[in-house]
Amino acid sequence: MKKRKILKIIVTYLLLTLVCLLFSIIYEHFSHGVYSDYMVYMFAIPLFGGVLPFGVIGVVKFLPLPKRLVTNLYNSGIATLTIGSCLSGALAIYGTTSDLILIYWFVGISFLILAMMIYLVNITRIIKNI
Repeated sequence: MKKRKILKIIVTYLLLTLVCLLFSIIYEHFSHGVYSDYMVYMFAIPLFGGVLPFGVIGVVKFLPLPKRLVTNLYNSGIATLTIGSCLSGALAIYGTTSDLILIYWFVGISFLILAMMIYLVNITRIIKNI
């Protein structure tokens, strides 16, 4: 059951990585030679933030499957950071900036930290019960 769920999450994140990569390539193609690192490396957020951690959870036998709350918070954090990167890139390509973009980074990182803290608490409870 664990491997099946983890595999589904990993495949979903791989597809999201591919969508981000294609979006970045197409957007850059129509931006008349102007590009932004936020847009170019947007694919790295779901790749290294989604595929890598869930791959580790799938490979390491003693790590439990994250609960629904942890998964939802973590996925929301990755989504928020990805959208923030996309908007930062679009604004940079357009030639402007906005202080409101910082909210995406703050909220996304906060979701990730909260999800990891809850997951670590769950792991310590499991270890104490053993």
